Amino acid sequence: MLVLPAAPTPHHSRSAAPCPPATRWSSVAVALLLAACAHSPQAAVPAPGLQGGPALWEPATASCDQEPTARPALERIGRELQPQGMALQATCTAGGGWVVQVQVLDGTKAHKVVRGPLADGQAVDMGTPSGAVLSGAAAGASGFSPDVLHNRQWLRTLMARHQFDNLPDAWWHFAQRGAPPAQPADTDLAAR
Repeated sequence: MLVLPAAPTPHHSRSAAPCPPATRWSSVAVALLLAACAHSPQAAVPAPGLQGGPALWEPATASCDQEPTARPALERIGRELQPQGMALQATCTAGGGWVVQVQVLDGTKAHKVVRGPLADGQAVDMGTPSGAVLSGAAAGASGFSPDVLHNRQWLRTLMARHQFDNLPDAWWHFAQRGAPPAQPADTDLAAR
Protein backbone atom coordinates (compact mmCIF):
# COMPACT_ATOMS: atom_id res chain seq x y z
CA MET A 1 0.00 0.00 0.00
CA LEU A 2 1.37 3.35 -1.00
CA VAL A 3 0.56 6.50 1.06
CA LEU A 4 1.19 9.82 -0.59
CA PRO A 5 1.83 12.95 1.43
CA ALA A 6 -0.99 15.44 1.49
CA ALA A 7 -0.80 18.16 -1.09
CA PRO A 8 0.30 21.47 0.34
CA THR A 9 -2.50 24.00 0.80
CA PRO A 10 -2.06 27.53 -0.46
CA HIS A 11 -1.81 30.18 2.27
CA HIS A 12 -4.46 32.90 2.17
CA SER A 13 -4.92 35.98 4.27
CA ARG A 14 -8.19 34.44 5.49
CA SER A 15 -8.34 30.95 6.87
CA ALA A 16 -12.09 30.49 6.44
CA ALA A 17 -14.71 31.46 3.94
CA PRO A 18 -16.36 34.80 4.72
CA CYS A 19 -19.60 34.62 6.72
CA PRO A 20 -22.78 35.71 5.03
CA PRO A 21 -24.09 39.03 6.47
CA ALA A 22 -27.08 37.37 8.17
CA THR A 23 -24.77 35.03 10.08
CA ARG A 24 -22.53 37.90 11.13
CA TRP A 25 -25.44 39.96 12.49
CA SER A 26 -27.05 37.03 14.27
CA SER A 27 -23.79 36.34 16.11
CA VAL A 28 -23.65 40.02 17.13
CA ALA A 29 -27.23 39.75 18.41
CA VAL A 30 -26.39 36.61 20.38
CA ALA A 31 -23.32 38.32 21.86
CA LEU A 32 -25.42 41.30 22.96
CA LEU A 33 -28.04 39.00 24.46
CA LEU A 34 -25.40 37.11 26.42
CA ALA A 35 -23.85 40.38 27.61
CA ALA A 36 -27.29 41.53 28.80
CA CYS A 37 -27.77 38.25 30.66
CA ALA A 38 -24.44 38.67 32.38
CA HIS A 39 -25.29 42.23 33.39
CA SER A 40 -28.82 41.49 34.59
CA PRO A 41 -30.57 38.14 34.21
CA GLN A 42 -33.92 39.83 33.54
CA ALA A 43 -32.51 42.37 31.05
CA ALA A 44 -32.48 39.93 28.15
CA VAL A 45 -35.96 38.60 28.80
CA PRO A 46 -38.79 40.74 27.46
CA ALA A 47 -41.17 41.76 30.20
CA PRO A 48 -44.46 39.84 30.01
CA GLY A 49 -47.22 41.70 28.28
CA LEU A 50 -44.97 44.28 26.69
CA GLN A 51 -44.38 42.48 23.43
CA GLY A 52 -47.93 41.31 22.77
CA GLY A 53 -49.98 44.44 23.23
CA PRO A 54 -51.51 46.56 25.92
CA ALA A 55 -52.48 43.79 28.35
CA LEU A 56 -51.44 40.28 29.29
CA TRP A 57 -53.73 37.51 30.45
CA GLU A 58 -52.78 34.08 31.61
CA PRO A 59 -55.29 31.25 31.22
CA ALA A 60 -57.42 30.89 34.30
CA THR A 61 -60.60 29.21 35.38
CA ALA A 62 -61.66 31.88 37.87
CA SER A 63 -64.92 33.77 37.56
CA CYS A 64 -63.26 37.11 36.73
CA ASP A 65 -61.89 35.66 33.50
CA GLN A 66 -65.40 34.58 32.49
CA GLU A 67 -66.85 38.11 32.63
CA PRO A 68 -67.49 39.14 29.01
CA THR A 69 -66.75 42.82 29.70
CA ALA A 70 -63.48 42.34 31.61
CA ARG A 71 -61.13 41.80 28.68
CA PRO A 72 -62.44 44.75 26.62
CA ALA A 73 -62.22 47.01 29.69
CA LEU A 74 -58.63 45.94 30.38
CA GLU A 75 -57.76 46.48 26.73
CA ARG A 76 -59.16 50.03 26.96
CA ILE A 77 -56.95 50.66 30.00
CA GLY A 78 -53.96 49.34 28.06
CA ARG A 79 -54.72 51.66 25.14
CA GLU A 80 -55.06 54.60 27.54
CA LEU A 81 -51.66 53.82 29.06
CA GLN A 82 -49.72 53.43 25.79
CA PRO A 83 -49.43 57.16 24.95
CA GLN A 84 -48.40 57.73 28.59
CA GLY A 85 -45.41 55.39 28.12
CA MET A 86 -46.85 52.50 30.12
CA ALA A 87 -48.49 49.09 29.67
CA LEU A 88 -50.93 47.10 31.78
CA GLN A 89 -50.44 43.52 32.87
CA ALA A 90 -53.52 41.79 34.27
CA THR A 91 -53.95 38.22 35.44
CA CYS A 92 -57.16 36.61 36.62
CA THR A 93 -56.55 34.79 39.89
CA ALA A 94 -58.03 31.43 40.81
CA GLY A 95 -59.52 32.98 43.94
CA GLY A 96 -61.26 35.72 41.93
CA GLY A 97 -60.22 39.22 41.03
CA TRP A 98 -57.47 40.61 38.85
CA VAL A 99 -53.82 41.04 39.77
CA VAL A 100 -52.61 44.15 37.95
CA GLN A 101 -49.25 45.75 37.41
CA VAL A 102 -48.21 48.74 35.33
CA GLN A 103 -44.94 48.51 33.39
CA VAL A 104 -42.92 51.51 32.24
CA LEU A 105 -42.28 51.54 28.49
CA ASP A 106 -40.98 55.11 28.27
CA GLY A 107 -39.94 56.78 31.51
CA THR A 108 -39.90 60.22 29.88
CA LYS A 109 -43.61 59.99 29.08
CA ALA A 110 -44.57 58.10 32.26
CA HIS A 111 -43.06 60.74 34.58
CA LYS A 112 -45.87 63.09 33.56
CA VAL A 113 -48.38 60.74 35.21
CA VAL A 114 -46.66 58.64 37.89
CA ARG A 115 -43.78 59.27 40.28
CA GLY A 116 -40.64 57.62 41.54
CA PRO A 117 -38.00 55.65 39.65
CA LEU A 118 -39.27 55.02 36.12
CA ALA A 119 -36.79 52.73 34.39
CA ASP A 120 -37.97 51.42 31.04
CA GLY A 121 -39.12 47.80 31.33
CA GLN A 122 -39.66 48.01 35.09
CA ALA A 123 -42.87 48.15 37.10
CA VAL A 124 -44.20 51.47 38.39
CA ASP A 125 -43.16 51.73 42.07
CA MET A 126 -46.10 50.79 44.26
CA GLY A 127 -44.08 49.98 47.39
CA THR A 128 -44.52 46.20 47.22
CA PRO A 129 -44.41 43.74 44.32
CA SER A 130 -47.61 43.00 42.43
CA GLY A 131 -49.14 39.68 43.40
CA ALA A 132 -47.16 39.41 46.66
CA VAL A 133 -49.34 39.00 49.74
CA LEU A 134 -47.54 41.28 52.19
CA SER A 135 -48.83 43.48 55.02
CA GLY A 136 -47.67 46.59 53.14
CA ALA A 137 -49.66 45.55 50.06
CA ALA A 138 -53.02 46.31 51.69
CA ALA A 139 -54.93 49.02 49.86
CA GLY A 140 -54.98 51.27 52.94
CA ALA A 141 -51.39 50.60 54.07
CA SER A 142 -49.44 53.63 55.25
CA GLY A 143 -45.80 54.40 55.85
CA PHE A 144 -44.82 54.68 52.19
CA SER A 145 -43.22 57.57 50.36
CA PRO A 146 -45.45 60.24 48.82
CA ASP A 147 -44.48 58.85 45.38
CA VAL A 148 -45.78 55.37 46.22
CA LEU A 149 -48.99 56.76 47.74
CA HIS A 150 -49.52 58.92 44.63
CA ASN A 151 -48.97 55.93 42.32
CA ARG A 152 -51.40 53.74 44.25
CA GLN A 153 -54.08 56.44 44.20
CA TRP A 154 -53.46 57.01 40.48
CA LEU A 155 -53.93 53.27 39.78
CA ARG A 156 -57.15 53.12 41.85
CA THR A 157 -58.52 56.11 39.94
CA LEU A 158 -57.50 54.67 36.56
CA MET A 159 -59.10 51.31 37.30
CA ALA A 160 -62.26 52.91 38.77
CA ARG A 161 -62.78 54.90 35.55
CA HIS A 162 -62.98 51.54 33.78
CA GLN A 163 -65.36 49.94 36.33
CA PHE A 164 -62.82 48.07 38.49
CA ASP A 165 -62.83 48.39 42.28
CA ASN A 166 -59.68 48.01 44.38
CA LEU A 167 -60.10 45.16 46.83
CA PRO A 168 -58.95 45.98 50.39
CA ASP A 169 -56.42 43.15 50.66
CA ALA A 170 -53.91 44.61 48.17
CA TRP A 171 -53.21 47.64 46.00
CA TRP A 172 -52.83 45.27 43.01
CA HIS A 173 -56.09 43.30 43.51
CA PHE A 174 -59.13 44.53 41.57
CA ALA A 175 -62.62 43.22 40.81
CA GLN A 176 -64.86 44.38 38.01
CA ARG A 177 -68.00 46.11 39.23
CA GLY A 178 -71.05 43.93 38.93
CA ALA A 179 -68.98 40.74 38.73
CA PRO A 180 -70.25 38.04 41.06
CA PRO A 181 -67.80 37.04 43.81
CA ALA A 182 -65.97 33.77 43.27
CA GLN A 183 -67.76 30.78 44.74
CA PRO A 184 -65.76 28.00 46.42
CA ALA A 185 -66.91 25.59 43.69
CA ASP A 186 -65.55 27.98 41.02
CA THR A 187 -61.99 27.96 42.32
CA ASP A 188 -59.45 25.31 41.52
CA LEU A 189 -58.16 23.74 44.73
CA ALA A 190 -54.94 22.70 42.98
CA ALA A 191 -54.17 26.36 42.29
CA ARG A 192 -54.18 27.20 46.02
